[in-house]
Amino acid sequence: MQLQASVLAACMAAAAGAAAWLAVRWRQLKHTPALSETSRRAGIDGGYVQAGAFRMFYRFHRGPPDAADRAPVVLVHGLVISSRYMEPLAGVLGRRFRVFAPDLPGFGESARAPPARRRALSIAELADALHAWMHACGIERAMFIGNSFGCQILAEFAIRFPEAVERLVMQGPTTDPRARTLPIQVWRDLRNGRREQPRSPAPIGRIDYAKAGLPRAIATMRILIRDRIEERLPRVAAPTLVVTGTRDPVAPCAWAARAARLLPHGTLLIVDGGTHTLNYVYPHAFALLIAPFLCGDAQPVARDLENAR
Repeated sequence: MQLQASVLAACMAAAAGAAAWLAVRWRQLKHTPALSETSRRAGIDGGYVQAGAFRMFYRFHRGPPDAADRAPVVLVHGLVISSRYMEPLAGVLGRRFRVFAPDLPGFGESARAPPARRRALSIAELADALHAWMHACGIERAMFIGNSFGCQILAEFAIRFPEAVERLVMQGPTTDPRARTLPIQVWRDLRNGRREQPRSPAPIGRIDYAKAGLPRAIATMRILIRDRIEERLPRVAAPTLVVTGTRDPVAPCAWAARAARLLPHGTLLIVDGGTHTLNYVYPHAFALLIAPFLCGDAQPVARDLENAR
């Protein structure tokens, strides 16, 4: 009995130590600075604006001198993760365009919402916040690139504010109607994570999950799963490029093809070898492949990812 008690006490002590370490590490992640020296070397800066009820942080790249002659590009992040994982794509697109990447309310550096708004915002509320942020920044019209859950927000945004949208890129749009359950989504995310190693944005994800908090993360996952983007796509008037990769288990090719067909002005681009977060894992290839569409060519063709880098 004495031995069993000693073992139990040791296990409890180890568990308590692990919990204390995780709590300290969680606090450290929450206080990670918004921008790093790597960000600044890539030409990326950041700032805050008051967008309606929210104080929103955003990253931006000023682009070349002649970029002011073109509509800016706005990058919309995915589920729980912030615009931090959009930095690689912003750095590449910044060679030709002005690029902006906001943290939507509740995520990243925009996580400190007023007490009455600490709940997870709906897709419609996130779309409204994005529009308020544009107004605060003096952006009247833009081209938008969304990844994953960001595509769901952009579909709503394009319907509510069509005058603000020049064109859309939906990369890895969620949610595949055949995978509208939490276990399936988690399994697909895990499969994608294995395929993206060692370029995975998982370390950045841990920072952003800590900043958003687990209650908001879980509530937003439920919103993602319940939303029926396929019912809104036929109402999106802007030219839209749907992009997926042949190795993306989250937004597989069959679903992406259906999404493109549902759009009145939709075009499909299938990237051979592409995974779910092209914006982070293959930013140079992704930027190269969508550049013709951003510049006005609505007829891109499928390309091999490795040859495009």
